[in-house]
Amino acid sequence: MKLVTFETNNDTSALFGVVIANNFVVAFSTIISKTGKDITILDDANQYVTHLPESEVYAKELYEYASEHIDSFTDREMPELKDVRLRPPISKVPALLDLGLSPRHLQNAAKNLLQREVKWPLNKLINFVLHRRLQREYITPNFRYYKGNHNAIIGDGDTIHWPSYTSYLDIEPELAIVVGAGSSIAGYVIFNDCSARDVQLPDFLGLTGPGKCKDFTASNGIGPFLVTPDEVGNPLNLKVEVRIGDRFKWKGSTSEYTAKPEDVLQAIHSIFRPLPGTIIGMGTIPDCCSIETEEWLLPSERIEISIEKLGSLVQFTPNTLESKEICRWAKRADLNLYVSPIGGVRVDHEIAPFKGNATM
Repeated sequence: MKLVTFETNNDTSALFGVVIANNFVVAFSTIISKTGKDITILDDANQYVTHLPESEVYAKELYEYASEHIDSFTDREMPELKDVRLRPPISKVPALLDLGLSPRHLQNAAKNLLQREVKWPLNKLINFVLHRRLQREYITPNFRYYKGNHNAIIGDGDTIHWPSYTSYLDIEPELAIVVGAGSSIAGYVIFNDCSARDVQLPDFLGLTGPGKCKDFTASNGIGPFLVTPDEVGNPLNLKVEVRIGDRFKWKGSTSEYTAKPEDVLQAIHSIFRPLPGTIIGMGTIPDCCSIETEEWLLPSERIEISIEKLGSLVQFTPNTLESKEICRWAKRADLNLYVSPIGGVRVDHEIAPFKGNATM
């Protein structure tokens, strides 16, 4: 099942439901009213993940009923997916963790960061040592993680914040696990872990972790669906494609992860028991971000991250930037046209209500 949290033209409150026949969406509350069942654990996604596996049994029964009786629902009761506005599939995320289980991305990103931050030949030496270390992780995965800002989550159709202190905003497409009751896997979402690359090294060298470079406002995108494990099949065999407007197209695969989601949960469970609804990113898909491709984002950009079986997460960069602070890296002349002349006020990308950007 592809589970969704959405709102419609007729109801702007959050509705929890399911995608039917790839093109339609219906709230579980609507199906329940049709069937006359008394089910109280499908009011929202947080209740769903908290009451697994019982909630999944009920959800599947309702999904099958709606699929078999699709003609009995009105357009208002079962609108087309393109006509609703999708919210983040988990409305209240108790924690956000992110791992680095894609060594090739770490190697590529480190190489390009070091070229800007450290002079030759020291950058070559550091890169060599790091490469040797990361090669070992193909055999023995390292389950180190950092805690992301779970209060900075945005969803499909939303605009990423572009902080004034960065000129090199980047995206990081990831496969993310959604934790269910008893540390089970409730499902998967696309995770866009945005990064301010030109302040990333000082964050880590300062021993404070990823603060300015990761935890800024509206920096963690998830969506468009919460996809149940049975729908996904093998999560480490999914094609990934990223489109940056009409300018760039990047391709990758989840097959480069060095550990299975079950191994991730086991490793984290040895430290603490994550609450249901916790999101765990597995690491950036190699070849699918600017720090690797050296193809950098601009304002007014449409970003589409597609992962096979998980759909497509569409997000935007703002039309106008705040007054830029002095960049630690080479100045980007291509950003000058986008700096607001009126007090440095940022103007978000204008998005029509109920845009329905998600695609299957």
